[in-house]
Formats: sequence, structure tokens, C-alpha cells
Amino acid sequence: MLRSKQYILKTFSKSFLTLFIPFYIIISLSNLIYISRLSSRITLSSSDFLTFYMFITPDIIFITIPLTFLAATINTFSKLSESNEMIALFSLGVRPKEILKSLLPLASLFTLLLLIIAIFIIPYTSQTMNNFKLKKIYESNLKILPNSLSQDFGNHHVFIKKNIDGNLEDVTMFTHQKNSNFQILFSQSGSIQNPDNKRSFLNLEDGTIYQTQKENLKIINFKDMKLFNNAKYYSNKVLPFREYWLRDRGKFYYYTLLAMTPLLLFLFYFSLGIYNTRYQMNLSSLYIILSIIIVYVLSIIAKKQVNVCVPISIIFLWVFLSLLTYNRRVANRY
Repeated sequence: MLRSKQYILKTFSKSFLTLFIPFYIIISLSNLIYISRLSSRITLSSSDFLTFYMFITPDIIFITIPLTFLAATINTFSKLSESNEMIALFSLGVRPKEILKSLLPLASLFTLLLLIIAIFIIPYTSQTMNNFKLKKIYESNLKILPNSLSQDFGNHHVFIKKNIDGNLEDVTMFTHQKNSNFQILFSQSGSIQNPDNKRSFLNLEDGTIYQTQKENLKIINFKDMKLFNNAKYYSNKVLPFREYWLRDRGKFYYYTLLAMTPLLLFLFYFSLGIYNTRYQMNLSSLYIILSIIIVYVLSIIAKKQVNVCVPISIIFLWVFLSLLTYNRRVANRY
């Protein structure tokens, strides 16, 4: 039986790694699209892009592992059934419970890992990423690129010819005012000041302002002018994980349910993979799709609830479904 357990573990490991990599890539790409959308609003360097990706990596791993474990378990036992190796083990008197013991510790380990990621790691990375995003949005408001249109500084649209180490040359600024009035500003030089990360301002020198007031044009020459930016940088306090989850219980239910699926639904996945090639068809692909629907739809339902009775009911439903499927497909036949 020891060799059989080792063989089952080896088959599962191959199936898990084969599925984990493509699932991880697909989920990563969907998250990279989110980061790319951010880059349309804020200026991101390659290091900023990598930082955002590192922040969302725990979420990617968290989603990938339950999905991969589900598919790998069903796929492993369906392959063993297809090659009649499961039938051979049952014929030799090996009980299904003994086969379950080969992967049950692994299911428990995955559940523990997912609970640690969900309860402790994701609250920290989620809050830190949000603060990092706020910081990058604020910094983008302070960056004015040369020869680039539609750049905002507060309520003003700015165009500059040169930006040498923060010193601006040939600044043109358009401001749309109330009552369809507008003003255009020309300045020979300027710089962005941001004292102590507080309210920033644009310091302009030697310029002229053309202002429309009703049907009149007003011209103002200035030697020095400060234009303040309304944007301010602030960061939210990173809450302890307990306080973080108390503020969003629905999200906590969602993550906890997904984390417990490898253990709660292990019997269900195992039973769906077992079949007799002489009397039954290999429906593993269909079972994988149906299992994904059951797991994620019910988890999403729990996410939208505040009442703790909903996730507890789903846990009992999953346990009942696992035992029912196991008794009907495996225990009563082998």
C-alpha cells in the first residue's frame, strides 16, 4: 500500500504542477490588465509595475491553489480509473478510505496555507497596495512631462517645452473658469514645489496672463506667482487583520470558504474522479466545470451576505454533498 500511496502522490503532483502553471498565468494576466488600466491614469515605471504585481501575488496564489487542487484531484483519480489502476486496487482489497489517506494530509496542508494567506497576508497587502496607489496618483499629479498635452495640475492644463531636473521652461497654462471665461498663462520658467509632502504648488516666474471677463480681455504681467494644487497626499492606516475583517465580513466569508474547499470538498472531488471504464464515461472535464461553479458561485453568494448563518450553511451543504457523493459513487460500490 505504501507504493500505491507514493504512486498516487506522484500522479497528483504531476497533474497539480501541469495545471497550476497555466492557471497561474491566466489569473496573472487578468490582474496585469488591472495594473495596465492604472497606468492609463498614473505614470508607472517598471519598478512600480513590479511592486503592484508583488502586492497582488498573494491574491493570485490564493485563487489559483483551490482551482488547481480541484482540477488536479478529479483529474488524478479519473486517469487512475481510466487505466483501471483504481479497479485493480479495489479488487486487491484496498479500501477507499486507505486511498483517501494518501492525499488527505495534502488537502489539510493546502487548507492551512490558504487560511494563512487569506486571514493574515491579504489584509496587509491589500491595504499597503491601496496606499501605494494613492501615493502614485499624487506623484503623477506632480509630474509634468515636456511636449505632452492634456497634463493637469489642479484645475489647470499645463504644457511645457522643457523639464530639466524639475526646472520648467516655456510654460503654457490654460484654465477654464466660470461663466465660460478662460485664461491663458505664459511663463518663461518655473518649478514644482512640494514642501514636506504637503500641499504642492507651481512656482512660476516672468510671465503674462490673458484673462477673458465677459467681452473684455485683461492682460496681467507678473514677476513671481504661486499656483497651488488641490491634490493632497494621504495614506490610510494599515489596520490589524482582525479589525480589517470586522469591517468587511462578507469578504472574510468569501476568502474563508475558498480556503477551506480543499479539505471540505476533498471527498467530493475524489468521488467524481472514480468511475468504471466498462460502465461509465470519463466526464472529468464536465465535473471540473460543475465543481468550479459550485465552489465559486456559493462563495460569491456568501460574500454578499453579512449574516454568519449563510457561510455556515454553505459549509454544511459542502460536507453533506461530499458525503453523499462519496457514499453513492464509491463506498456503496467498492
